[in-house]
Amino acid sequence: MRTLVIALLLLPIASSAQFSTATYTVTFESTWSAATHPDDFPPDPHFSGLVGAAHRGTVTLWEPGGLASPGIESMAETGSKTLLESEVSDLITAGDAFAVLSGDGIGTSPGSVSLTFDLNSDYPLVSLVSMLAPSPDWFVGVSGYALGDGGDHWLVEEVITLYTYDSGTDSGITYTAPDSDTQPPDPIEMIVGFPFFYDGEVRAVGTFHFVLDGVVVSTEDETPAASSLRLSPPFPNPAQSESALRLDVGAAQTVRIEVFDLLGRRVRMVHDGVLAAGSHRVIISTRELPSGVYVVRVMGEQNRQTRRLVVR
Repeated sequence: MRTLVIALLLLPIASSAQFSTATYTVTFESTWSAATHPDDFPPDPHFSGLVGAAHRGTVTLWEPGGLASPGIESMAETGSKTLLESEVSDLITAGDAFAVLSGDGIGTSPGSVSLTFDLNSDYPLVSLVSMLAPSPDWFVGVSGYALGDGGDHWLVEEVITLYTYDSGTDSGITYTAPDSDTQPPDPIEMIVGFPFFYDGEVRAVGTFHFVLDGVVVSTEDETPAASSLRLSPPFPNPAQSESALRLDVGAAQTVRIEVFDLLGRRVRMVHDGVLAAGSHRVIISTRELPSGVYVVRVMGEQNRQTRRLVVR
């Protein structure tokens, strides 16, 4: 079950764009505690390291109703990432995945951890999981979640509510139940009863908060000299009165720097003209902008990049 709190599409970069790469940061915020889940709450509540893949829609790492792969089983029962990382590596070799996603866990719940990763137009889906521990074979995660549309549209921000899944490979029904291998294995399913059903509702254990850090868009005919633009993240961010960015230009070219709101309306034209090769410091005034999330877009002759800017 997924609850979508924010689902905003980044404005189109340009109709001529052929390929884009998006950088995201996901923050796993766990809320699972004795206060939220008082039934049989275990000692040492924690989550294993994040693990998953950036991939195409042609493959599925896991899904409710499907059977757990050996990698998902190992992750859900022991917290180990090794087998699942190997499965993703095989998908990369086959051309169905772009990257292994691997990050830290949460040592004590409630808590949080973040992971930064890349997706691109060919591989716009993310699958990401973590074992809820201690448990027989329970985990949280997202399966084949599309952060992009396969072109140059990317979700700017998304919050996904996390519920607990049973991998179907162990028959234990309490957090600290002894190992009891399930043969044949059951399908993966969300746990809607004890110990996650309390006070008349199935209670979530946390959220994944995906935030778009930046996008690089290239055209089919770009050349390194013409297309070399590198835009640093804005600082400070969030901004109150102004924010600065560093823009590195590989070769002299016409550059347009604009700021858009999340409805695609331009709210600032920062620069429109030729920039010499080299490093440039760009100041964006935010004094008259309402609080919220904005997109800074830099357009060169063959290359486009965006950065997310928060105004307070």
